[in-house]
Amino acid sequence: MMRRLLTWLALALSATSAWTAQGAALRTRPVLIMPGFASSQLQSWSHRRCESGFRKNLYRDVNIGDRLWLDVARVLAQSDCWIRCMKLDITSQDELECKLRATQGLEGVSELDPGIVTGPLSTVWGSVIRDIVEHFELDQEQLIIASYDWRLPPSKLQQRDKYFTSLKKKIEHAIELHGADDGGLVVIAHSMGNQVFRYFLEWLKDEVGRNHWQEWIDRHISAFFGVGSPLLGSGLTLELVSSGFTEGLPVTQSEMRKLLVTFGSIFNFMPIPSGLNSAKDDEVVITIRSQQGLIPGDDHELVRNYTSAEIASGQLFRDMSRHDPIFNEIEAMRQKFYTEDEVLDFLKPWERPPIASVYSVYGVNVPTKAFYEYENGDKPGNWYQLQYNDEEGHGPNCGKTGDGTVSYHSLSWAHSWLGSPGSSSICDSNKESSFNGAGASSFFAGLFGSLNHDRITFFESSKEVDKVTHSTGVWEIDGVGHRDILSNPAFLRELRAELRHIFTGKTNSDKTSRPPVIDSDCYWNYRYTHCEFPEFCEYRYVFGDVTFDQSCRIRQTNEKLPAPTSPFLGVSASDANEDPAEFSFAGPYCSAPCMPISDSSQGSTMSSPDYKVIGSLQQQPLVT
Repeated sequence: MMRRLLTWLALALSATSAWTAQGAALRTRPVLIMPGFASSQLQSWSHRRCESGFRKNLYRDVNIGDRLWLDVARVLAQSDCWIRCMKLDITSQDELECKLRATQGLEGVSELDPGIVTGPLSTVWGSVIRDIVEHFELDQEQLIIASYDWRLPPSKLQQRDKYFTSLKKKIEHAIELHGADDGGLVVIAHSMGNQVFRYFLEWLKDEVGRNHWQEWIDRHISAFFGVGSPLLGSGLTLELVSSGFTEGLPVTQSEMRKLLVTFGSIFNFMPIPSGLNSAKDDEVVITIRSQQGLIPGDDHELVRNYTSAEIASGQLFRDMSRHDPIFNEIEAMRQKFYTEDEVLDFLKPWERPPIASVYSVYGVNVPTKAFYEYENGDKPGNWYQLQYNDEEGHGPNCGKTGDGTVSYHSLSWAHSWLGSPGSSSICDSNKESSFNGAGASSFFAGLFGSLNHDRITFFESSKEVDKVTHSTGVWEIDGVGHRDILSNPAFLRELRAELRHIFTGKTNSDKTSRPPVIDSDCYWNYRYTHCEFPEFCEYRYVFGDVTFDQSCRIRQTNEKLPAPTSPFLGVSASDANEDPAEFSFAGPYCSAPCMPISDSSQGSTMSSPDYKVIGSLQQQPLVT
């Protein structure tokens, strides 16, 4: 009898310990997602009869609840009606023919145009949502989707939809349900969503009072991930308003241009100068060639170059209005909703938000347009793109380019959040390590040659602010595009790792070791016919698996596993180079702010580090 009782107590204690461990492993915080430009669905909240279409039997009315962005079938059959529904009045930003509102919830951001064919092609946030929900077992109320009408300028979002009031209430409600003692929520914003979040933080100052502003932020927001943030704008907006950009939609460039110029939101990411007297600020962003036409028969060509400062001031649009009257309306809209905005100075670059943990994450070294040359046509509204040039890196360590949409000059402004300009730092120089994007790149990844060389470089800093540790991280992922980053395996893995630390109240995860944690971290090495990282992964077939990668899973064992011999997305502490390397900064911020000091300065006294380069992580074929 006593033996049975002891056995029962042992089982009970074991179950309790397991339950406690599971509870600790599943400790979470609410997550708020803020999509970017054209990255969430818009649906109709009015009825409109559409009688146009290239086939009479294909036309259908626009009804309440119909998805307008994005519905490729409707664009194909009724492009004229679709464009009229999507358009806004340029000057007032009011709707013209259709009332559209942002689709709320997961369905609004997972896939823009759900369907067997269109669904996978229009996936934006689906991978992030699926990854964090499955890994952290988030409940429905713990995932907040802050969708908005991405056509509108920020002030119009509040004026028409009370968007920021609603967002504030959503955040407060989430923290009330979760419990304020466990920490604030985590914000993940992408592209223009970063600009909207910035506006929200400024709007809060008047809403809660400047004396209580920081207190509100500390209580409700613990971390912010800014993904692909156009901190100094994007030159792509010039292409949107000049010649149009179809993004693969079955619409002509000229028609798309007529639609896009009505969206006041595009000024959220117009190029702006850094204000630091940087040489980049003086570079020509766009050249306009036009006929003066002051004297009949005068063929004299006028050529004008514009920098980011002249674009931000509106000089470009005022000059273009001489040949294209629509730019008069664009300039009037810019003045009303941006220059005269009482909440935010849009011409001032974003300083580090006052949040405990801040991360700026973006792709680099993807061909990115940085210069445009246009010529006006015979008719107003016709602008011909004569040429464009891709961004070029300069200097030994500043030779990086952007993510295909935003230039590196704009993305890397986040380096200014890391520390004081012009200061020195001791950077721990770690060896490059291995990362495989999960056999996800192709079925035979690594069989006939090397894998893709995705490289991640981390820059991190931390300091005490009012007895609270503020940490800042900048992650640069090589070869990843602006929108593709949200489904990139390297980004998803780093996001999971960092969230695990944030959810437990820690700042910045350890970058020196990245052992596999979930099944998708394991993959099959086709060259050597075994699951990679055998210390952590094993081959275990489950009915339904169709590839070897799927059958590689985390080992089912209670034994303490040894440190990985093949580091997974990081270098083990034993492999790290313990010798510090000295660096200085060529300027306030740069494409790669660390530049080696000459040997003659090795004996100099260094100031306390403002930030450090944690290391570069390289995806390479593994040799066993």
